[in-house]
Amino acid sequence: MDIVTRWRGSVHDSRIFRECRLKQRFEAGAFSGILLGDIGYPCTPYLFTPLLNLTTPQEERYNRSHIRTRNTVERCFGLWKQWFRCLLRGMFGDIEIAKKTIVACAVLYNMAIDMREDVFSGERDSIEQYSSEPIVQRYIAPSIRGNIRRRQFIETHFQ
Repeated sequence: MDIVTRWRGSVHDSRIFRECRLKQRFEAGAFSGILLGDIGYPCTPYLFTPLLNLTTPQEERYNRSHIRTRNTVERCFGLWKQWFRCLLRGMFGDIEIAKKTIVACAVLYNMAIDMREDVFSGERDSIEQYSSEPIVQRYIAPSIRGNIRRRQFIETHFQ
């Protein structure tokens, strides 16, 4: 849906998200759903993160569900990189060619999914690479509105 190839080298996911159009569209109310992010993202009304200090069974169910859902996305990225090995090992050389290559790989992968190609073959072999535990990254203080919305979501859907 949205791919950002603006920076050379390693850039934290939260910075990329902070500066992408998808975030702007969520903030403008273009979508009614929610996104899931790891603990490296701030909790907002449209982007939910895992809870750090679980105190209720509902919170535990929320975190388990959150982690399982995010792992599906992480596996998808892993499979994408396996399909296009240049993404797995990194690209060197002209930055503009690298950007176009990354976007082309994303387009081709999405086309394969749309055409129902077997993009998930071999997934069972690679699934062990991805833990069911959250990746702990630096903590960013969550917003109050995000916490309130997440709390309402948990109380509504995880009773």
